[in-house]
Amino acid sequence: NLRLKHALHQRLAGVDEHGTVRRMKRSRSSCRGGIQHARRIVVRGVPRTRGGPRTRGVPRTRGVPRTRGGFRYLPRVRYRLLVTDLDGTLLNRKSQVSERNLAAIRKLQDAGIEVIPATGRALRECDHVLDFINHEGHAITAGGALVHDAQDGSVVIRRGLAPETVRHVARILGEHGHLAQLLQDHTQAGVDYVMIGDHALDPATEWWFDHLPVTYRRVSRLEHHDEQGHTVRVGTVAHGSVLEPVLDRIRRELGDRIFVQAWSALTAEQATGSPTHLLEAFAPDVNKWTAIEALCAEYGIDPAETVAVGDGLNDLEMVRHAGLGIAMENADPRIAAVAKARGGHHDQDGFADAAELVLRMNR
Repeated sequence: NLRLKHALHQRLAGVDEHGTVRRMKRSRSSCRGGIQHARRIVVRGVPRTRGGPRTRGVPRTRGVPRTRGGFRYLPRVRYRLLVTDLDGTLLNRKSQVSERNLAAIRKLQDAGIEVIPATGRALRECDHVLDFINHEGHAITAGGALVHDAQDGSVVIRRGLAPETVRHVARILGEHGHLAQLLQDHTQAGVDYVMIGDHALDPATEWWFDHLPVTYRRVSRLEHHDEQGHTVRVGTVAHGSVLEPVLDRIRRELGDRIFVQAWSALTAEQATGSPTHLLEAFAPDVNKWTAIEALCAEYGIDPAETVAVGDGLNDLEMVRHAGLGIAMENADPRIAAVAKARGGHHDQDGFADAAELVLRMNR
């Protein structure tokens, strides 16, 4: 019942013979209730108009592409799809899209390059960003577990966790004194999170829920939760050092039945001033790159024609496997190690640097 092909046909119907994507107004539906209350992003120095300024054309730059990391010789491939992370990549430290980054998205689109956001956030945690950049195509959310049609919020791909796996991970988290946060497909569950346990919300989670239109339901005990297959991620938030033994136990007990990682929570750390980490557990084949591969198959795009721009651990697979993987200047060293090129710092319009590199290479 997932409407991937229907959504793709609608999207691709807006592509003319020159490959330029025509703009379509984003619509709303009942599955995205509450989004109108989302906090809007402010672009420095420009009016807060929907979609922001449009800039056409950039000067032709001849010669070898150059990044902040120096000259890099890259293969001659025409790139048709660019996938970008949000936090630490497209967004600056204030979770804003800069004027230059917004203009860079328009330049990519005007050059016939499809731009798709890929984030660890749930849809309702990033919908205000999609609204601001006037995104009309697909959006990869929940670290690759969900793909949405951004025009109406519907789910076109869902890769959830087996109910027994959800219960197993939640039990381990509870035994270690952590609140289990079950991210839901909200179009089916009606809420974004189910929180299992009597523990108080940690400061980072409390800040997150206060600033975004997220809905959740508290369940005191695991046996009181009726897992109906709507969970796409199980996780918790805590100090990084505290999560290491939990991570080790989950890996030891569940093995290849799960993909689990713990990594720094950039936005929350900035808000609370503490080294907060996320522990996230997914179905074993879930990551941003496998979601990109699924979209490429439907778009008819060779994966070699893709660009992936990111900075964090959940960007590792897409930066490694994309035709052109670009790591931000502020990227985790593990991301930089697998990238073919470097962008600038996310707080200095670094996404625009990456976009300009792609545009030069496509000429």
